[in-house]
Amino acid sequence: MHEVFAGKDGFIWFQGVVEDRNDPLMLGRVKVRCLGFHTENLQELPTDDLPWAYPIQPITSAAMSGIGQTPLGPVEGTWVFGFFRDGQSAQEPMILGTIGGIPQEKSNTDEGFNDPSGTYPLEKLLNEPDTNKIARGDEQETITEKKKSNKDKMEIPQIGGGGEIEEPETPYKAKYPFNHVKQSESGHVEEVDDTPGAERLHKYHKSGTFEEIHPDGTKVVKIVGNQYEVVLKDNNLHVSGKLNITVDSDVSIYAKKNCNLQVDGDLEQVVNGDIKINAGGSMKLTASDVISLVASAIRLN
Repeated sequence: MHEVFAGKDGFIWFQGVVEDRNDPLMLGRVKVRCLGFHTENLQELPTDDLPWAYPIQPITSAAMSGIGQTPLGPVEGTWVFGFFRDGQSAQEPMILGTIGGIPQEKSNTDEGFNDPSGTYPLEKLLNEPDTNKIARGDEQETITEKKKSNKDKMEIPQIGGGGEIEEPETPYKAKYPFNHVKQSESGHVEEVDDTPGAERLHKYHKSGTFEEIHPDGTKVVKIVGNQYEVVLKDNNLHVSGKLNITVDSDVSIYAKKNCNLQVDGDLEQVVNGDIKINAGGSMKLTASDVISLVASAIRLN
């Protein structure tokens, strides 16, 4: 019996299109229709009858016991390149990588070598390179354009100098080929931008929540929902400049033990409503100079 091993009798290469990625074994396998090996006629060869192709993972991924990167990426309609590890039998395809291009027509669901669902390629991106738009330096109809049109403003109280602080605009000035972009199907985005003079790190959630580090080291964090943060040990914050905090609703601060406040300069408080101080023990007020009380009336109970 003659056994076939990949490379022993030469490699049998292929190029093809992913038509199914719903691997029942959840190994990242996809069904690929291969040029020169499979017909485009879906009646003669339905997608279900195509063999499962295994993805070859990078050396940086252990690919076992959940260690490394999940082997997920190609969508239906993705062009891939690989080889058959069983040679001419062509029943055990292995995928080495994906191939981008400039799609010019939407998927034809009546033929093979297409996305059976008709989703990909996206119709609004036809006749454009498959490379992400913001990686190409094009911000139109992208998250960059959305961020620029939706900046936050924060009021500063008069005793703090007064005025308004606006969310810094994203310094996006990406130039191809320096911006390394990773985008998911739903719209989550990560950028590592090495554009000279405009270097950034950016992580964006489809809801609009993001974290961006600007070229000068400025960091902007915007959360469109709630934030819940837990620190199980000490938490230290050092601000060398001014600290401005604006809260549009109520503020509650609770310390189960002692609370210390030290101000080396002046302390000014403005309360436009009532003030109530309840002390469960004694209260001590000490001043090195004059204590002045100004009120329309003073009541001592």
